[in-house]
Amino acid sequence: MSEKIQTIHDTSSAVGSGRHDPIDLEKPSSSSSDGADGVGSPKLDPHGLPLQPQPSDFRDDPLNWPRWMKWMVLLQVSFMALLGPFNAAVPNPSLALLSKAFARPVEVVTYSTTTAIITGGLSPFVWVPLSNVLGRRPLCLATQLVTIATHIATARTTTFAQLVGVRAVNGIGFGGMMALGTPVLNDMFCMHERGAMTGVYTIFVTNGAHIAVLTGGFLGQYAGWRWDFYMPAIVTGVSFLVALVCLPETLFSRGPQVLQQRTRERAYWAMLFDLRGNLIPQRRLRGEDFATSLYMLRYPSVALPFWFYTLSWTFINILPAISMAKIYGAKYGFASGTIGLCTGIPLIVGCVVGEISGGKLSDVIVYRLAKKNGGRATPEHRLYLTCISAVLGPVGMIVFGACLQHNYHYVVPLVGLAIGVCGLQITSTCLYAYLSDCYRPQTPESAVLMNLGRGLSFVVGFWWSPMVAKIGYAWTWSSQALILLVFWLPILALMIKGEGWRKRLGEPSFHQYS
Repeated sequence: MSEKIQTIHDTSSAVGSGRHDPIDLEKPSSSSSDGADGVGSPKLDPHGLPLQPQPSDFRDDPLNWPRWMKWMVLLQVSFMALLGPFNAAVPNPSLALLSKAFARPVEVVTYSTTTAIITGGLSPFVWVPLSNVLGRRPLCLATQLVTIATHIATARTTTFAQLVGVRAVNGIGFGGMMALGTPVLNDMFCMHERGAMTGVYTIFVTNGAHIAVLTGGFLGQYAGWRWDFYMPAIVTGVSFLVALVCLPETLFSRGPQVLQQRTRERAYWAMLFDLRGNLIPQRRLRGEDFATSLYMLRYPSVALPFWFYTLSWTFINILPAISMAKIYGAKYGFASGTIGLCTGIPLIVGCVVGEISGGKLSDVIVYRLAKKNGGRATPEHRLYLTCISAVLGPVGMIVFGACLQHNYHYVVPLVGLAIGVCGLQITSTCLYAYLSDCYRPQTPESAVLMNLGRGLSFVVGFWWSPMVAKIGYAWTWSSQALILLVFWLPILALMIKGEGWRKRLGEPSFHQYS
């Protein structure tokens, strides 16, 4: 396998343009630090602009991996991230079945889902710092094992207290699965293609819950609610087995001193199983590492996207997931399987359309504006595309609420769902790539915050139903659409002032050579 890496090396996307002379595998080449630390000619991307960051000359540097290998890893961590919201949402269309089984109202049974969402949002504060020290691969495997075990345990629960308790631990597992994908992606791709690759990742994340409700509804209806937990355990188990042999370690330091001390390149099997050899020298776990994600909130380029993404995810993705069973069950008399179709299909369609529109276009905008800017790309160029999502998200929400209020045909509100999630997908792609471009070494910490934002979405479960009872569907969804639009205005401010704010505040000092 290591020979394949060497022979296909010249096709790696990270090299961008030009070919490299052969490198002695037993010692670093004399140019191993060129470009990576500012010495010598920088390596260029296909557009002739300097690669950001600069790859080293080591073939086991993830930036230098062949294209097929990057895609193999990207699809695995993207699928792992999909399994996060998938694992959380599979039971949602079957909430009525759980209500009957545990003799609790549907509103109370939803706490089993919101509990998992809460712990899923908090657990990355532990998983990600551990991955920065122990490596991405061991933690990817560990989080999947936790998720598998707790799904099986959930399926065997006999009381509501057991259900909620085990689901809380389940969230700890799948929360890590969702949070580790962004650091892995950032380890492998340079700025010029990060938008498109982030789009691939976020379309998996966003669609996890949508696919879950498609399968979970019919599964609960025809096989019983316990299979809404057995099935995710099986799927996650398959993902774990694939990762055992197909997920190499991506953690790599490009610090000048580390590169100068390297004496060899790792073979493929070593990137899988040489746990000690994959560690970054001198990096140790410290107590403050568990708080570095919160430290990143002092930067407007992190804090403002965090809040806009949190509300977008809450109103456009989570609110339909937890409300459709009650709304379409009571209003249209649908069974759980049909409710799953009504929820999943429009959300998947909107998500795919949003990614087709926004993924590659984000990179195109950055490239063209960089050409006009003397070859210098700025992260704020990523945000221009959110102008579209700032319209689509609120419009979709208003359409959904108004159509329910006026008792339109059941298909019409679903059009609003599709429009809204199209905007959410564009938002996700732009903001994830923007955070990576602003503070690349701190991408894992930014990913923790984005995951926390998804975890905070649980609060919508406490107010949406009482709010509808007081002011109706139209005003409930319209008021939340207005809130979302207001929280986009700081993103507009970032487009104008963001670069100046970043220069004034400087960069975080930790992980400088990640």
